Order: sequence, then C-alpha cells, then structure tokens
Amino acid sequence: MLNFKKALSSVIFFILSGVVSAHEIAPTSIAVYIQAQEYNHQIMLRNYSQDYWYRQGPMLETAAHDVLGADFTGVDMCDAQPADAKVVVWLRPRMFYNPQMQTFYGKVIAVTYTADGKPLANYVGEATKRAFFDVKTELTLSDVYHASMQAVSAKMKADGKFQAALNAPSFSSPCATVSVSPEPKIQFMSFQ
Repeated sequence: MLNFKKALSSVIFFILSGVVSAHEIAPTSIAVYIQAQEYNHQIMLRNYSQDYWYRQGPMLETAAHDVLGADFTGVDMCDAQPADAKVVVWLRPRMFYNPQMQTFYGKVIAVTYTADGKPLANYVGEATKRAFFDVKTELTLSDVYHASMQAVSAKMKADGKFQAALNAPSFSSPCATVSVSPEPKIQFMSFQ
C-alpha cells in the first residue's frame, strides 16, 4: 500500500511538473498592449433617452486574446509582463451606436511595433452589427469587438512585413517601449 501511494504521488508530481514546464517554455511572439484609460474610463453609448456606460478595455482584451491567440502562437497581454516578445501590438478601440439605424459600429486600430520600439505597421479593423440597444447589449458589443479583431488579424496575417517581424529575434521587456509612447485623448463620448 505504501509503494502504491509513493508511485501515485510520483506520477502526479511528474504530470504537474510537465504542465508547469510546458507553460514556461512557450515563448511570447506578440505582446498586446491596451492603454490603461480603456480600463479606467467608461464611454457612453446613447439611444435617445437611454444611456449605456461601459469600459472598452476588458471586452477588447477578451476579443484580442481569443482572436490573436487562435491565429498566432505565443500571444500575451502586457499586463502579464512577458519577459520577451518579437512584436508589440497596441490596440485602440472605438465604438458607436446609431439609434436610427439600430446599428453598432466598432473599430479597432492596431499600431504595431517591433519589440525594440520601431514602428512596424498600422491595421484597422471595422465591424457593424444591427441589434436593438437594450437587448443583450454586452453580447452585441463583444461580437462587434471580436469581428473587428478578426479583421485586424486577417490583415496582420496577410502582411509580409509583419510576418518577417515575427521571425526576428526577441527583445526583453517589450511592453516598456509602448508605455512611453504618447497617450491618446480620453474618449468622453462614443464618437471620437
């Protein structure tokens, strides 16, 4: 019975150590940066007499993680402070609701840099979705952000310059270069 417990504990130890080491080995190719103001400042979408306030950062982060993580290997958010990366992608979201057309308009601007801070390229992904303002608004916003990120990701995959940067050597502390870049204006309304 004692040998069985030792064998079982050693098997569990090897499985867990394999999972931990596999997680540590995965290098980061793309570090995704989203400005802190996207998490701290809410924007307002307006439908005549109704307002909907929300933060763009968490929804965009989820969309970026889902889409870029599926299309590229080694995608990590700058909040996780990756040790090294080859490309830094700075995402800037925009959202607007047109009440007359009952349409959500989303745009994601991706400004890419090599990890040492040199500008690489800009990509714009836009998406629209017709939906009622007060029916599952958060789900509709999530769909628009995902569709915008898919458009950005498709442009990244088609760009040879971006693909070449993914094959370049990695740099340490990649997100430190983006944090010194100028901040865009705070978006008070939904139409900036």
